[in-house]
Amino acid sequence: MDENKNQEEILNDEVSNDETEISDDAFDADDAYTPILGEDAEAGDLAESESDVKKSDLTTKILIPVIVVLAAVIVALVILQLNKTNANTNSNSNSNSALASSSAEVPEPSFKINGKKVDTDDLVFLKIDGNDIGFDELRNCYYQFLNSYGQYYGVSDEAFKSASGDDLKNMFSSFKDSLAEYIKGGYVHSSYAKKHGITFDKDDKKAVKERIQSVKDEQGDNYKSFLKENYMTEKYLDIAMKNNVMAAKVEKTLTISEKDFYKTAEKELYQVKQIFIPFGSEEKISDEVLSSNSIEDYDKLSNPKKAETILSNYDALSDNKKKQAKNASKKVADNIYRMLQSGENFDSLMKKNTYDSLYESYPKGILVGKDYEYDEAYLKAALKLKENEMSKVIESSSGYHIIMRVPLDKNYINKNIEYFAQTYNNSAVNKVLYEVYEDIEVEQTDIYKNFQYGDLT
Repeated sequence: MDENKNQEEILNDEVSNDETEISDDAFDADDAYTPILGEDAEAGDLAESESDVKKSDLTTKILIPVIVVLAAVIVALVILQLNKTNANTNSNSNSNSALASSSAEVPEPSFKINGKKVDTDDLVFLKIDGNDIGFDELRNCYYQFLNSYGQYYGVSDEAFKSASGDDLKNMFSSFKDSLAEYIKGGYVHSSYAKKHGITFDKDDKKAVKERIQSVKDEQGDNYKSFLKENYMTEKYLDIAMKNNVMAAKVEKTLTISEKDFYKTAEKELYQVKQIFIPFGSEEKISDEVLSSNSIEDYDKLSNPKKAETILSNYDALSDNKKKQAKNASKKVADNIYRMLQSGENFDSLMKKNTYDSLYESYPKGILVGKDYEYDEAYLKAALKLKENEMSKVIESSSGYHIIMRVPLDKNYINKNIEYFAQTYNNSAVNKVLYEVYEDIEVEQTDIYKNFQYGDLT
């Protein structure tokens, strides 16, 4: 995947959240930093000492980034893709799967009620938009959420095992509330489809069969153990694939084609470019930060990596040093602004000074609109500008911006149509689906309310 495209997915989808793309490519790992993004949901802000997590702490973090919530149903497919890659390069015992490295480490599926194992076939744990969530689905999502996203919420098996009494009970109760919200995200597309008459047809059934067969062909004799390693059953794989196909079908109805995109841009979007100075831009990068980020030559880094490194260095400073570093960056931005007011060329100063992570690939700017999930201060300032008007120095959550709005450049937009259309569609789709998500009710059954840590394996 193109690196800058993935940056925009991160920028556009987190409160931060992905990108709600359905293809495997939409979930390629990339740690590129995008300084326009609001940082309220950064992992560093969310991760806490596991021993300090209480119920009141965890429940404030149920506001999972939109992309994470909506991705719940397809995380299973991501895991399958990860394991498929691992299977091509390693033996099962050396797999790097986020869930498990070998089937020997995965316990047999079981559930206890009042300390006794019970038949799981007819158990219902949650009721979501008319759907009963059974054991197979709950178990898969439980381990997905715990192992893939638990780190952002300060919970893990180790945290649960080290807790006891009321602390464990409260911690696990809050975890279950978050888990229920996570599973709810998997039913956003089907809920939208139900309300708008989008049905599952013969072609969709064929697509599901082909996808499942593709997994079987890829895994061969390893198929059964492969499912086990990923806490899956054939029954739930079928559910996940059906939901995945429906998600793609729904999103197709919500997106604007590349062919029609420029007409939308003329009505709704601004083209803007910026000079971005991150907090701590004038600070010497510490050896510790360089080492922890495996950086050997800072000067050779790309803009995204430089911005990421500067902010990592800034975050490691004491409060007093942060204040001083922030003031130093502000002085740089103010000086550039004075130079611009005196008549110096915006593009020339932008080329010399900006740390904008998208500048190298999109030097004529990006497109913004009212529904884009950018940093609030940045977006508010950008949308106030008239054509050929420049903002004052704007402080965002990560630094200082001087923004210039320019007329829409049709040739430039068409040249980068895939990127700009995808960015717009990500924001538009997320807005619609998040509204659907907000309206979906989740009912926790008595079985779900009462199950404790250790009841499910």
